Formats: sequence, C-alpha cells, structure tokens
Amino acid sequence: MGMDAKIPSEFAQQAERRVWFDRQHAEQMLDWIEDSGQRFLGMDVAQKQDDGNWVLLLETLDLSRQTDNFEAIRRGRDFLREYDGAGRMFEPVWEGRST
Repeated sequence: MGMDAKIPSEFAQQAERRVWFDRQHAEQMLDWIEDSGQRFLGMDVAQKQDDGNWVLLLETLDLSRQTDNFEAIRRGRDFLREYDGAGRMFEPVWEGRST
C-alpha cells in the first residue's frame, strides 16, 4: 500500500469535478504521477450530456495488475488520445490517492 498522496493544488484548481480533468490536464496529472513516483492504476472517462449531467462511460483503463509503472503511464497516454472528445473528462487513479 502506498503513502497517502495529496493532489497538488495547481492540479486541484484545474479539476472541473473533484478529480476529473480534460485531456490536457489529465496528461499533466500523468506527468505528476510519474515524476512523484506514484503507481498509476488506471483511468475512467465520463461524458457531459446536453443537460449538464455527467455519465460515466463503460470504457475504463484498469492497470491494477500492471507491474511496470512506465508502461502503465504510456498506456494511460494512449487511453487519453483514444477517448478524447468534446465534453469528455478523465479521472486518473493512482495508488495512495485519497478521494
């Protein structure tokens, strides 16, 4: 189990929903996760509907069994590119994150 890592304030200020980010800021979160030595576990994606509500999409990236963090981060970046689109938000998940 990792140490409890608080999200840096410069990232927290960019979140539209608690820990959900647009693609650009999600990529920056991946940089922080990698640079700070946190273990990247995966990512969820949500779509903003016309009525302003958010829907969690079925597409998720679960890397909880991935042992190579470099590879996990690379796959996270691929996931962002693949699922980016208008109204999409991403939630990176890492070991030690308090919700």
